[in-house]
Amino acid sequence: MGYTQTGIEKLFKLKSRSVYTLEAGRYKLTPRFAYLLKEKYEEEGVEFTDAGSDFGPGIRWRVPGRKDPYKRLMLPGARGLANLSQAQLGKIADVDQKFIARLELDDFDGVSQVKLDRLENALRTRNVEFTAETTSFGAGVRWIKNPSVAGQSQSASEC
Repeated sequence: MGYTQTGIEKLFKLKSRSVYTLEAGRYKLTPRFAYLLKEKYEEEGVEFTDAGSDFGPGIRWRVPGRKDPYKRLMLPGARGLANLSQAQLGKIADVDQKFIARLELDDFDGVSQVKLDRLENALRTRNVEFTAETTSFGAGVRWIKNPSVAGQSQSASEC
């Protein structure tokens, strides 16, 4: 949705760095907070999808039409599924973390398709893929296969 960690904290009136500690795995997501987050994402047009026979759960825009040619709005969701920080993804993809940060903040003058391809390929090595927009649904991200098969334990609803 384009929120920063600070933006989510302000939206939910959380203490400073709460989202950081949650994303870093140093704070356990309570069922109440998980429900509130999911409800807010759904209000903003995000849909949580179930697993299919050859792919796992994920998230996508409920309706098509969100213009995101560089997948910058979906990148944090993809990183969340893969459980990767910007720095970790940058290292795997051989892309500077600052590029990822600028991309996610929509603070760039130009984008290297080579770097975007590296990011997408790095996420695929973690069994996460971007899904294309269709006439019925918007773009999204999902597990390529069921996370339990891939040795993962995080579900889409936890992101």
